[in-house]
Amino acid sequence: MINKYLAAPIAAALYFLYPSNARLLRAIFIQAVGGLESGELCSQTLRRIFRDYHRVKIGLYSHGECFIPGAFDCHTTVGRYCSIARGVRVMNRNHPLEFKSTHAYFFNPRLGFSPADQVDFIPLNIGNDVWIGANALILPNVRRIGDGAVIAAGAVVNKDVPPYAIVVGNPARIVRFRFPPDVIEELLSGRWWEKPIEELKPAEFCQPYPLGVPECDARSQSRNIHNQADVLSA
Repeated sequence: MINKYLAAPIAAALYFLYPSNARLLRAIFIQAVGGLESGELCSQTLRRIFRDYHRVKIGLYSHGECFIPGAFDCHTTVGRYCSIARGVRVMNRNHPLEFKSTHAYFFNPRLGFSPADQVDFIPLNIGNDVWIGANALILPNVRRIGDGAVIAAGAVVNKDVPPYAIVVGNPARIVRFRFPPDVIEELLSGRWWEKPIEELKPAEFCQPYPLGVPECDARSQSRNIHNQADVLSA
């Protein structure tokens, strides 16, 4: 086991060596850095790597597929406490339909033909406490996924998702909200995700919320705003 005093300088060295390595070695570097800094939940060096080399910003305590190079396009921001399942893909630009050809040769300078990047990336902001299920796809039209939202496994998201909405299907549609409007307003204003994990209380977070409300009752309350979901998903 590496001495804790050596972990920081080793992680810093890996950060500076990272760009010069092939894809396979980059994966090894990511695993090594995570091991030095208590995993991807808390590693600051991993977040520097993805911010500086992949232009993907990842908030503290978020974990999952966002730490796979290439899974999230550049100009993506992920908030804190997000859970990103295997196979999730974020695409922040399309092939150009108005060009003579849609081939990447003609808009991606990395392939050596186009003199410059011809298609802009559309920035995407993923809020805090967002759960994205396995193999979900976020398309370039999406600019914002709200705090507390849930995207079901396999969903294809082609428009913005409101805070605390649950979306499913292809194209993704809102089926309900996690909480009633007053609870959502309370959570958004309270911004609990800005606190470090050490300041959060298990008694508050490790049971249905609001405290003492069974999950079935919370679902019943959320049905009262189903009409709101229909309006937003129209």
